[in-house]
Amino acid sequence: MTDALLIGALVVLNLYVSWRYAKTPAESDFGIFATWGMTGAAYGRDFVDCKTPLVHAWLALLAKVKRDFLTVRLLHFFTTGLPSIAYYVITKDFAGALAFLVMIHSGWLLTFHGNVGDIPAGLILLALISGNAWIVVGLLVLATLYEPKLIIATGLMVLVKYQTLLVPALVYSGMVVSALMLLRYEKREVFDWLVESSFTIPKRIQKSRKGLYPFMPGFTSTAFLYILPWLALAISARPDPLYWIPPIAFLAFQFSGKVVRQNHFIPLIAWIAAAGMKPEFVYALAATDFISSGLYLGDIWVRFYPGIASIVKDAKRVGEWMKNKPGSLWVNTMWAQIYAYSGKKPEHGMMEVVEVNTVADERRQLVNKKIITNPPIWIVTNGDASVEFDYKMYEMAARSPHFLVYKRRVQ
Repeated sequence: MTDALLIGALVVLNLYVSWRYAKTPAESDFGIFATWGMTGAAYGRDFVDCKTPLVHAWLALLAKVKRDFLTVRLLHFFTTGLPSIAYYVITKDFAGALAFLVMIHSGWLLTFHGNVGDIPAGLILLALISGNAWIVVGLLVLATLYEPKLIIATGLMVLVKYQTLLVPALVYSGMVVSALMLLRYEKREVFDWLVESSFTIPKRIQKSRKGLYPFMPGFTSTAFLYILPWLALAISARPDPLYWIPPIAFLAFQFSGKVVRQNHFIPLIAWIAAAGMKPEFVYALAATDFISSGLYLGDIWVRFYPGIASIVKDAKRVGEWMKNKPGSLWVNTMWAQIYAYSGKKPEHGMMEVVEVNTVADERRQLVNKKIITNPPIWIVTNGDASVEFDYKMYEMAARSPHFLVYKRRVQ
């Protein structure tokens, strides 16, 4: 009976926060990741990103249930919390399960924002408690393919236990390499798209970041202020250097990218939750999270990310206004979730994804040619427009607080 009550409590808490987040408008990152599922535009063929295809494919799979944001977001957030239940069933450590669930949904880490750390955090949590070497390495490989920045951390996790994990690691690595080689020779264009978004563009972005942000800006400081108490108590509960070397290596790798935001800390949640903290500490920090978050009632964006709250809501309204209107669309601004909300594919091979749009040189050349030969019917823009248009060909069709919508004149 006690187990059933505790599992029920985790399920209810997971469902509650997931529902609150599902009803929250999606920002550009989540919108980009959902573009495949919401519009049918395929990763690589129709747009580029600086992430691997797994996050896009995952949300596309959820969109098969129902192609609307409420369903996709609810399923996604609920799934990210499910490892807490599996953790409790396996370990009977309710405090650890609660710690994971609270942090994986914490607004202070912007977990409602598009990110590539929440699914890997769950995979790593399960890898930390699995007794099967093949399952452990399989989970770590999947986490790394989802978030490549984990490669040093997951590699170190294998190295620490190489006596039992080496053979599975070699086998899985061989499978991944073989699949990539097969893709290269059988579907070269698809392979090139994969390399472009998963390697070439991220490398160019990192190289282009030269003093882009000051040391320890507000968003990084907020994340540290939130996670350091959890981390300190977790280390005191499990003072094993070999356990903490992988997450520390991950954190160092993140800082090498020069821009560390709140949601970049999310994978650390796995190691913290599985460290065996005292229940009273977990309950105190969990209560602090919920109280400081206003019990996750009210306006999520205004509370945790007020700087873009109004524009995120406005982008949702514009995208939904565009839905079912015939004609191609070019979102001439970084707020690419407008594509996903409108259900319209990006027609010219890319979206104006922030930072990506400044380094995707080959795509930019193709887009400029395609826009000249086949100009879009609709253009949505605001102050950060990236492409110059001859607006004599267009008339203003709508205006919102943050966006202008143009429609091409009938020739």
